Amino acid sequence: MRIPSVLLIGGFFFSGGLMLGLGYQLGTIHSTANANALTLTETQKVYQELDREAGSLVDGSELLAKIAHVTTPSVVHIQSERAGERGGRVEETGSGVLMQSSKVEGIFVVTNRHVVADARMEDISIHLSDGRVIRPTRIWTDEATDVAVLRVNAPNLIPARWGNSDEVEIGHMVLAMGSPFGLSQSITYGIISAKGRRSLNLGSDRTVLNQDFLQTDAAINPGNSGGPLIGLSGRVVGINTAIASNSGGNEGIGFSIP
Repeated sequence: MRIPSVLLIGGFFFSGGLMLGLGYQLGTIHSTANANALTLTETQKVYQELDREAGSLVDGSELLAKIAHVTTPSVVHIQSERAGERGGRVEETGSGVLMQSSKVEGIFVVTNRHVVADARMEDISIHLSDGRVIRPTRIWTDEATDVAVLRVNAPNLIPARWGNSDEVEIGHMVLAMGSPFGLSQSITYGIISAKGRRSLNLGSDRTVLNQDFLQTDAAINPGNSGGPLIGLSGRVVGINTAIASNSGGNEGIGFSIP
């Protein structure tokens, strides 16, 4: 227990030193900038250049905004309660995504099994993006993959669309959506860092036999479990399920079920 404290203090003083160094550098840059200030005409010219050169980046941002706009109504926040081993109640929170099957009629929520494990249907609440709260009418779970499917029945549900995770390549851009730390409708952005991650130790209470995870550096935190990983076509290519972390929070290594 002493090692984390030492690391934390070391990090604190390192950060302080870095801030002091930046303060000195910024002060130097500021005085140099005053000596080389742009004229009004030069400033207008630079802004015109920025407008032209930033166009492709703005287009990329607009694409991400469009993906977020079309998929947000399909992402849900899930709360469940189950009996604790020593009495009392244990609450789990996570995320999920509304999906539709071409073979089975109805709308379903796809999430992680560990989000709803051992909870009764009446103890599971699904919070929709429009503020409604609904409950599942049936639950299927698969311990080997840590996947759960919940049938839901409510009007005006908007399902997301499945993508093909086999077509996802390392370096492809993705968005992770869900409710990290209970902050619903959160979106983070990153790339696929690796494919086919197996033999991960997910903890003594997480036995996932069928592992073939996508690895991403999109920020995934507690509460993101069960939320979708979205490709640039706006389609679901994975279900976020775990992180590798020494701190309990995001360190840029997240895993999604393809």
